[in-house]
Amino acid sequence: MTARQVAAPTAVPVRGRGLIACLSFAALTGSVVAGLGNPIIVEVSVERQVSLAAAQWTLIITLLVAVVATPVVSRIADGRLRRQALVASLLVVALGSLIGAVVPTFAGLLTARALQGLGYAMVPLTVSIAREWLSGSVLDRTLGVLSTSIAVGVGFANPVVGLCVLLADYRLAFVVAFLVSGAGAAWVWRRVPAAGAGTRRVRVDVLGGVLLGAGLAGTLLAIARGDAWGWTSPLVLTLATAGVVLLALWVLRSLRIPSPLVDLRLACSRGVLGVNLAATLLGVCVFGGAACVILLVQRDPADGVGFGYSVFVTGLLMTPMAVASLVSPPVARAIARRAGERVVLPLGSAVAAGAFATFALLHDRTWHVVLTMALMGVGIGISYSVMPVLIVARTPPGRTASATGVNQVLRLLGGSVGAACVAAVLAAHTPAAGGQPAESGYVTAVLVVAAVGLLSAVSGWVLVPPVRRRAEEGRPEHRPLVVDS
Repeated sequence: MTARQVAAPTAVPVRGRGLIACLSFAALTGSVVAGLGNPIIVEVSVERQVSLAAAQWTLIITLLVAVVATPVVSRIADGRLRRQALVASLLVVALGSLIGAVVPTFAGLLTARALQGLGYAMVPLTVSIAREWLSGSVLDRTLGVLSTSIAVGVGFANPVVGLCVLLADYRLAFVVAFLVSGAGAAWVWRRVPAAGAGTRRVRVDVLGGVLLGAGLAGTLLAIARGDAWGWTSPLVLTLATAGVVLLALWVLRSLRIPSPLVDLRLACSRGVLGVNLAATLLGVCVFGGAACVILLVQRDPADGVGFGYSVFVTGLLMTPMAVASLVSPPVARAIARRAGERVVLPLGSAVAAGAFATFALLHDRTWHVVLTMALMGVGIGISYSVMPVLIVARTPPGRTASATGVNQVLRLLGGSVGAACVAAVLAAHTPAAGGQPAESGYVTAVLVVAAVGLLSAVSGWVLVPPVRRRAEEGRPEHRPLVVDS
């Protein structure tokens, strides 16, 4: 006999558990693949015979594409094609992985890493789907898992890449990423329900995406290469000026058209602004600090600076970050129940800032690296898990994907700026004759990102008011899953 039963808000039916597992796998897959760039920077520099600054673009270009692509797919996910957008994004990630595996050039690698940037778009896509089909405490827990998948995925990507390099080379990691991304696309297509009939169509502002992408590319390129080309050189000044002008035009367009790529009014509304600002600053701290630590860990210690660890060992040293990120969300929820969600975000940012301040003082023993990674993971797990809860509580149902997408974009934008700033600081502490940066360069870089992390904590505390939850009952966007038994 078949009966249709409606799940209670706190119960997770069989199909619900399957949906949560599917969405978590998609978000984690995208994050793992997108995080492949960090541990191979030194390997790429040696194998492709390019400078360390050039090799760092395997990280920066992924973040840049993510910043542009995430608002586009998030806007699509506000309409009827959210499942199709998630499947298409996974397929693009799979294509990028295939290119990285078979094209043996630096240009091919950059192309692959650019396409893999869509992996970071999985979070707003999966959050939008989760909000449509889940509700209550189940939704809150799922949002926490999906939001922290970036840190968990990046953390687990490092040992995976390291093992692949140990067995063959970094291209083997791209083969694994191709298989996993393809499998994720197939699972999403079979498991995720189509959007409800009442879901409206949306328009995508293509011109806005072009202005945003070009503006960010010019600005970040000027920051990353300013020291090498000269901060007052015509090229750097032109790139910086053009980038700022294009971003200003994008802002004006976004404020004037009815369906912008990024709803700046919503992003700057009371409560949401504080979360977004904290996310941006925390992105600078986390991405920039992690990149700096990895470079020092892999550096040849011939001059007494660095550890000289292989990519595989580097990956193992990053694992504490992934584990801490994975186990921290329940701690964040416990703190939120006792003190409110408002306390959780600045606490996580402060812990992340403390991780890199600690590394500035202690960075010559292996356990110092482990301690830094564990503290950073706790900070990420706590802060990232509460961000979507704070945003969803203040966002209209039809703008969930766009609102969380903006938050994701700002994290990645902060990460792009953080990675570019770290590259610039290290370049400034590199001898004119060439060679490796001085130890003071690494210390300065992590102190800078630690200071930015503290600013994230301050903005999260000052600008984020307490959450006022809406009633879950009767909300059409929280249609409970229906189970056939």
